[in-house]
Amino acid sequence: MKHTTLKIIILLIFSINNIYAGWFKSYNYKGVIDKYPITFSIQITEGFFGEKEKKEFNINGVYKYDKHNNPIALEGKINLKTNQAFIYEVQNNKNTAVFEFNFSEKECKGTWTNLSTKKVLSLQLNFISKLIDTSEKYAFKNIEILQLHSLNDYYFVGLYSKQKSQDSAQMDQLKIIKKSDNSVFQILDFSNIETQTGNVATIIYQNVITEKPKSNNFIVWNDIGRMGGTLTVTYSNSKRKFILDPNPTIDGPP
Repeated sequence: MKHTTLKIIILLIFSINNIYAGWFKSYNYKGVIDKYPITFSIQITEGFFGEKEKKEFNINGVYKYDKHNNPIALEGKINLKTNQAFIYEVQNNKNTAVFEFNFSEKECKGTWTNLSTKKVLSLQLNFISKLIDTSEKYAFKNIEILQLHSLNDYYFVGLYSKQKSQDSAQMDQLKIIKKSDNSVFQILDFSNIETQTGNVATIIYQNVITEKPKSNNFIVWNDIGRMGGTLTVTYSNSKRKFILDPNPTIDGPP
């Protein structure tokens, strides 16, 4: 699969910096840009980018306008000494806007600037939750993580947990949510899958992949084999629901 080479590079980079198996440091917010409600989540990913012009970048993320529910990619940097954040909205491989605020686990206030028109709007983010699995001491459950990839009519939110005995967080369930009204259409349960789900992609927001968005089929990363694999989900028109194949496909050597 085309993701394998990139995944190997990512794993090698992170093995240098992280002795512990977990690599997620994610912070979740609800807020507004001007008067427009948003869901906003960022993950500290130091050492991931590997591009000269992004050598100071240490943030990946995703956000959506809650009225439209089309997830948008984020990347940028936070100065961990001053907590000043500059995070770019990325659409069609271009930086289209920038968020500027002071990073906090409480309330963040700042601005959102359209990079084309230079229009500046106020920004307020309210801290909801965090997911950190880089230490054995961390334990949590039911932490919701918005996924970057979506379908034409649906977007995805993973529910994550971790016990103190586990090396890393796992996705227990996946909410499939209607973009039209934010109602939950279906919930996929991974509790009967022997290997952990939703923690293979280094960027937590990329553990659900819709390779053909016009179809209603997608895959979810699963920690099977040496390099991980995927669970396949297809939509049944006759049953009017998504069907999860409980048998993971190994991506790479077993």
